Amino acid sequence: MQLTSILLYESLKEQFDIADCRLLSKNQPLARPFFYEADRGLLSNHIYLTEKILDLSSMPEDVVLVICQKNRNSFLPEGRFSCILLSCDTSVLHVFNAIQSIFDHYENWEQQLISVCHQDGTLDELLQLSMPVFRNPLCILANDGSLVAQAALEGLPDMESFFRDASVRIDYLNAFNQDPACRIAPESKTPVLFPAYITGHSSLNINLFLNGHSQYRLSIIEKKEPITDADHYLITVLAHQAEYILHRMYSESSSRSTTLQSIFQSVLSDRTADYMNISHLLTSVGWLPQHSYLCSVIQTSGDVHASLNADTVCSYIGAEFSASCSVVYKDNVVSFFNLTLLDLEAEEVFQGLVLFIRDSILKVGYSRSMTGHMNLRRQYHQAYTALKLGGEMDPQLWIHHFDQIAVPYILRQATRILPGNMLCYEKLLDLVQSDKMQNTEYIKTLRAYLEHNLNTVQSAKALFIHRSTFLYRLERIRTILETDLEDADELFYLNLSLRLLDMDEPPSPT
Repeated sequence: MQLTSILLYESLKEQFDIADCRLLSKNQPLARPFFYEADRGLLSNHIYLTEKILDLSSMPEDVVLVICQKNRNSFLPEGRFSCILLSCDTSVLHVFNAIQSIFDHYENWEQQLISVCHQDGTLDELLQLSMPVFRNPLCILANDGSLVAQAALEGLPDMESFFRDASVRIDYLNAFNQDPACRIAPESKTPVLFPAYITGHSSLNINLFLNGHSQYRLSIIEKKEPITDADHYLITVLAHQAEYILHRMYSESSSRSTTLQSIFQSVLSDRTADYMNISHLLTSVGWLPQHSYLCSVIQTSGDVHASLNADTVCSYIGAEFSASCSVVYKDNVVSFFNLTLLDLEAEEVFQGLVLFIRDSILKVGYSRSMTGHMNLRRQYHQAYTALKLGGEMDPQLWIHHFDQIAVPYILRQATRILPGNMLCYEKLLDLVQSDKMQNTEYIKTLRAYLEHNLNTVQSAKALFIHRSTFLYRLERIRTILETDLEDADELFYLNLSLRLLDMDEPPSPT
């Protein structure tokens, strides 16, 4: 294991007095040390020890010189070089052996980590072995904030509660995700220091990757010792070994059946899926044809800084609703709820998620509840349509139900080829023309009449006009339409036609 220049510096600082220090890079990788010999060249990325302050102007930038001086008033000259100046009464040989011991310490730690990995050890064992290195509590979290492994966390009861309590955890996660200082880009492999004001403890965090995606986070929680610059390097060493174990755990779990997830992925992605086989598979895991089902689609592909990621949303729903299955499909979280096994009505599911959706700044579309397996894909389309069309109609709302957008959806489907004015009640266009040319309000009057179930008194009140004025307008409308406005089919067609014409109108300027 190589040390970095900052790790060398901080390790030496614990044993010796440092008079001066110059490091061109904190992350300079360094191999084991040599004694400096003037007549021999310098190897890249090595440490060299001497008792004299040399002419450093020609010193290569990729080596670190350690100078052992008894003069406490010595200092380094200006220039581009990396050098640690010690002021101590010990010999250069003693410092050399000390540096060798530092290398031995960290190499022994790394070998122990590797041994745990190769002997099918656990993440908890990995963290326990790392306690003497970091001297602070350690933990590994899933993307939903749930605790996967820990060491010495029992000394932080508040933090332990945060990790184990789902409702508290989501509140904290939302706080983290909305704070610029607590964001780790999903693709980042660089550690990030989180401030203390959210949890009460600063922490150093790094993503852990599984199958190319960041799905976990390794965290060093500052309690006993301050987090140092050296920890930024050491956490990457530990993260590499932790990823090895996570890959092994994933392979083991993948060899077992992830039945529900695979079934619903097939339902969503395979349009030619054999529904008889799907029904058989669902029945085999206890999701029966006579059960009632509900589907939701949660948008997670918007502003990643303002919302939780898809894996976190899936984990939360799974924890809150035992008889549910959530999968990521087309950058959204698609969830199916078995209402029968949950012993819940659809409304109770809505209420169970409302605060989570709101506080996490998410948007969701819900299908209707239906019985049986044959409509599962159709339920997905209902929920997705509710999310998409509902969001277009009213972007301020964050919950959309299919029943609320069913009529607009029908009208959109109807006008995909022909515009509304070519589908509507033909004579209605004469009313539109009259309103434009003669400044009448026949369309407005007819709309009020239909909306108030043909009640002339209520219609007149709604328009703030006298009943006699309303009756005059109504008679003119009957004449132009050439109808008595009494036939049920005609009235239905007129209602529909008004909605069709509304769809032809350009959006009003904002």
